[in-house]
Amino acid sequence: MEAKGFSVMVLAGGKSSRMGQDKALLAWEQGNMLGSVLTRLLSLSDDVFVSTNIERKVPQGVTQIRDVIPGKGPLSGIHAGLLCARHDLVVVTSCDMPFLKPELIYPIVHSVKNADGSVAVYKGRLEPLFACYRKNCRAIIEQLLAEENYSVRNFLNHINWVAVQQVEDCSFMNVNTYKDYEEAKARLAKGR
Repeated sequence: MEAKGFSVMVLAGGKSSRMGQDKALLAWEQGNMLGSVLTRLLSLSDDVFVSTNIERKVPQGVTQIRDVIPGKGPLSGIHAGLLCARHDLVVVTSCDMPFLKPELIYPIVHSVKNADGSVAVYKGRLEPLFACYRKNCRAIIEQLLAEENYSVRNFLNHINWVAVQQVEDCSFMNVNTYKDYEEAKARLAKGR
């Protein structure tokens, strides 16, 4: 696929509080969860990066950025990404979506149009960490972080965004707990 005029950011903060260990480093396919997601996304953009506060081994062509306002969760990671992205539109996803299909990103990007962003909705549930945001959203995030409001969902209340309905089932499987990880491994083994 040809690279398009948008940046791609993968959140890999490292806290993984529900998992109890760093999700990005979980063994997956021939490497780890983060590497697998990045490898699939590399062909989509000339600006692919990881938002992380831990030095990571990443594929060639991927850069790493750190939070400017550290320790505030995914919203802080999104803020850092919006600051450093080369393109106005920035696709946000996380390292814990092991079955993510890259082609799902195009409808997210194309739906933004004149809005501040677009957010995937799967089975009626908002997926604000599978979304596309404009760089101008960083000012709103800065204000929210200064107010100690770290909720990504609350951030959506402050911008003009559009919902993008998704039907692809396995792409929206998140690995948040060890049980999720075991289910994902079983699904991967079954698919082969």
